[in-house]
Amino acid sequence: MKDIRKHLLLAALISTVLLSLTACTMLMSLPKAVIEAIPQMGPAPLEVSFDISDSRGQVYTLDFGDGSPTVSGTDFTAPIIHTYGNPGDYVATLTVEDARGNTDTATVTIKVQYPPLKAVLDVTVQTPPYTFAFDASGSVGQIDRYVLYFGDGDFIEGDWATATWPVYHTYPVQTESYVATLWIEDVYGQDDSTVEVVETPAP
Repeated sequence: MKDIRKHLLLAALISTVLLSLTACTMLMSLPKAVIEAIPQMGPAPLEVSFDISDSRGQVYTLDFGDGSPTVSGTDFTAPIIHTYGNPGDYVATLTVEDARGNTDTATVTIKVQYPPLKAVLDVTVQTPPYTFAFDASGSVGQIDRYVLYFGDGDFIEGDWATATWPVYHTYPVQTESYVATLWIEDVYGQDDSTVEVVETPAP
């Protein structure tokens, strides 16, 4: 009787061990999605390298979260490069699938910032002394268009890409102060401005 009980206990123990090993094997073989992004933050346009090499599965699909086409493949070792063109927060989603149709997902958030924008205006007196040179070429950013107000009612405007600096302007009144203003706007709709006080000397 004792031998039968020993055999039954041994059989139950073996069964439990086998079930545990089977469960562990099944868990180990399930797909696993792991994603890293470098960098995760920066000014637009932002090039990001996605590393999915720690993932496990047969095929992957990566949705960049910005409306661009997803990418799929079977090579988990090669980095995936993507450029985010516009500022905003984007959630990239990696989906990994195995041969049995099991899936796992992982996400990473990419924060794309507005690039720096700064209006810079340099004003120098010319000959005759009430003519001035205006140079905005030191301005910083992905500038789209500009307006330069000379402060006497006159102004110029146009596309930044076709602008030629410096530009020259002659003021109508000598021994006078004028406030020149440079306004710029970048390709994302952000704007900046700066002012310079221009003193026209006596003749």
